[in-house]
Amino acid sequence: MSDKRLFIEVHGIGPDDIPVHADEPSVPDEATAIANDIHDLLREEYGLTDVEGVATVVNPDVHEQLLGESDS
Repeated sequence: MSDKRLFIEVHGIGPDDIPVHADEPSVPDEATAIANDIHDLLREEYGLTDVEGVATVVNPDVHEQLLGESDS
């Protein structure tokens, strides 16, 4: 596994915009679907075939902190 990492911050969406289907474990939640779409985009559209995975991180506390910093 590579130590290289890329972080992408998405503006215009908040944690409450990504529903989780906890009552339907066979259905991937929206955060997982977004991660899979980004993974496919990097591999297929940009030819980055050594991309090992994409993980979405939805943290309401950090989201609020970033919003506060952008207002400063």
